[in-house]
Amino acid sequence: MASRKIPFAGVRKAITQRLRPGFHEALPVALMTEYSADALLEHRNKLNDKASFTAYGVKAAALALREFPDMNVTFEGDELIYHEEVNIAVAVHTPRGLRAPVIKNADMKSLIEITKIINEFSEKGKKGEITLADQMGHSFTVTNLGMMNVTYFTPIINPPDTAILALGTIKQQPQLVNSEWRIKNIGYLTLVFDHRVVDGVPAAIFLGIVKRFLESPEHL
Repeated sequence: MASRKIPFAGVRKAITQRLRPGFHEALPVALMTEYSADALLEHRNKLNDKASFTAYGVKAAALALREFPDMNVTFEGDELIYHEEVNIAVAVHTPRGLRAPVIKNADMKSLIEITKIINEFSEKGKKGEITLADQMGHSFTVTNLGMMNVTYFTPIINPPDTAILALGTIKQQPQLVNSEWRIKNIGYLTLVFDHRVVDGVPAAIFLGIVKRFLESPEHL
């Protein structure tokens, strides 16, 4: 059977080198939860679908980091750095591989503004124009595979972050509400965090705050 060998170099090797500390040095733990997405879908409809689902996740995470700053931490060398600014990297698929450009001060931006920035990064990614500078200065990362019909997944922490939030798809599920079965829209979240920096209970509290914001999108 014919085969061919390709040197492991270039973009794939660079991605491996960048993410390796998040797998080999961090102590990753994953927490998973569901959230009711009915209000989010209604809110998005009122915005004429101009806000992306990723933008909702970014803004919810940003406000949660502002409310729970113990998660807005990077591990650099032998130091924990607590950040005042909320700068969130967003995973972007490009023809040349994964990129994670940063949305600065995400907690202060609207859903529409965040969506516009993500779209601009997506276009830059298609052209191979996302720079190293675009990917610097983050303290948290959001990644979304919901459009691929994925429910839960456990991404590698993006160094030097403490955690990464994975957005899954939204599905209609039967739910028992006041003794009656109803069809509800359910979204899926995974938080992967570094147990060297954060324990399980604080991480669960943070994930609960993200869930609260997603279920109350009028506050985003």
